[in-house]
Amino acid sequence: MRGLLDLVIALPFAALPKRYWQSFDLPIPNVAAASSMLTLLLGAALGITGYFAHMKDVLAAREFTAPPFMLAVFLGYVLFSPRGLFSLYLVISGLLRAAASSTGEPFGDPMLTGIDTLARRMSTTHEHRSIAVARRKLEKIDEPDRRYDGEWAGLTGVDFVIVAARRKPGWTKGTWVITEDGWFVLGEPFDRPLPNGLRTVYPLTAQTTLEAVRKSVNYQLPPLRSASAATGRSGETSPKLDGIAASEGGASKTPKL
Repeated sequence: MRGLLDLVIALPFAALPKRYWQSFDLPIPNVAAASSMLTLLLGAALGITGYFAHMKDVLAAREFTAPPFMLAVFLGYVLFSPRGLFSLYLVISGLLRAAASSTGEPFGDPMLTGIDTLARRMSTTHEHRSIAVARRKLEKIDEPDRRYDGEWAGLTGVDFVIVAARRKPGWTKGTWVITEDGWFVLGEPFDRPLPNGLRTVYPLTAQTTLEAVRKSVNYQLPPLRSASAATGRSGETSPKLDGIAASEGGASKTPKL
């Protein structure tokens, strides 16, 4: 009895966007097809009863109505009246959901799903913009890339590192960096606070074995600097702090400068 009750309760919840289904302790996927059919039938019932009521008002004002005029009245009701449009939407959305359920890929109401997707994108865009603005304040001035040996960054087994004032699109761990001086494999990027602002450090190791290239970028290496030259505008030597992971495009915890 409890199982049957859960199925009945789950019917309206199947109209919600699919990503919310797991939030409820109900067998929503099991009733997705039934929910879509009920939506279709509800749209048909609302449309038919509304049309006959509409026709009753139209015929009351006429002694004779030609058949072509009846078709125009029907189209006008379906396409231009609020009830007709709502009924048409219910029928079409019910058909689409029923077809999707038959293929094993059910989803909720298309309009609710579209609104939810748009809201999430706007929220994500705003969040990314806020993160970018906050990071830009920490990065401060923009400047050309710098190259130091691995010892400067406190790394072993690394030929050198590229210190960039801004994150580089496409520079993720495992990417091949193709230069005039050879091919290098990019390690895990990390953030480091320097006197001139927060910088992203990209470890590079020379590629000495033959492997398939899955992702690569072309790059012009800057001159190699010594560790003693790593000073900011204030003249202070850059601190050798533990790196903080900085994967491309994601938020990273950055220390306050």
